[in-house]
Parts: sequence; C-alpha cells; structure tokens
Amino acid sequence: MNIRITAASVDCVSSAPVILDPNTAHRSLLLSDDLTSVRLNFNNQPVPDNPERFDCYYCVLGSEGFNSGTHCWDVEVKQSYSWSIGVTTASNQRKRLGFFNTGVWCVWYNLFRVSPGSSFGVKQHLDRVRVNLDYDRGTVSFSDPVTNTHLHTFTTSFTHTLLPFFCNYDLSSLRILSINSQ
Repeated sequence: MNIRITAASVDCVSSAPVILDPNTAHRSLLLSDDLTSVRLNFNNQPVPDNPERFDCYYCVLGSEGFNSGTHCWDVEVKQSYSWSIGVTTASNQRKRLGFFNTGVWCVWYNLFRVSPGSSFGVKQHLDRVRVNLDYDRGTVSFSDPVTNTHLHTFTTSFTHTLLPFFCNYDLSSLRILSINSQ
C-alpha cells in the first residue's frame, strides 16, 4: 500500500513503515517491543557481538534497505537532547569509530555542538524530524514537519542500498512515527 502525503514541500511515497533492526543495535540501546523507538540504557544488553551490530556508536539501523524510489518517515525527538538521524549505506562500517567517515547523510542535534562527522547540525531543539529519501534523484532532505521548515538537503548519486539510521545519546526515546498519525 502506498501513501502520498504532501508536507514541508515534499511528496512522501513509502510502501512500508520504518522499523528498527535489533541485530544492528548497540548493546546499550533498548528498543521498544514494536521496534519503533530506541533509548539509551547504559546497561549493556546480553546480545551477540554479530558483524552488523554497532560497537562504538549508540546507533541502530532500519530493518529495510532502499535502492530505488521515494521514502519518507518522521522521528519524534522532542525528549532527546543528543541524536543523529539519517541514512547510510548498507555496507558502511559499524565496528570501531569509522561509521561517520563516509556513506552517511544525516542531521544531528546535541547541547555540546559536537559534530559526528560530515553532517548537518540543527541549532534549535525540535519536536520532530522528517526524513525524505529520493533515491533516484539522489537527495536526502530533512525538515521540521511541525513548523513545515526545511532543515537541509544532501544531493549525491546513490549507488548502494541505503538504510535509515538512528543514533541516540540520551536516556529519552527517539520514536519513529507513522506519517499519517500527525
């Protein structure tokens, strides 16, 4: 089922909601039972150290990759004061500190203004962030759907499968929202 929504000057077409992949979650992250929210827990979870799991950054990937089309999702960030949200290549390194070096397109916010690499820092505290990936046109756009404000757009030529990613450095939850539940 496709849903078309126009908001923040963006048409969103997505065939499935974004859910989190627990096999990629850093062991200090807690995922909700429905795999739509993540929060930091500092108590390491008893999970296997599989190759796809993050070991340095408090990140988790979406369970579905994209290699064509337009996809859009919203993330509630209002309770968190330190986060990064975007897309990355499916083959990007998840072990050690190399994750943000290449193949990442994201926006971030934290009180300390510490950048996680080549990304765009949001200066204001937001309630929600909308991610709009147009794989075929080579754009990832970020906006504030509450105020209908454009935040940033990256333009490139995508050649690899892309996955949504979510980094949460805060005890509060990041929550993926259904676009039509606003």
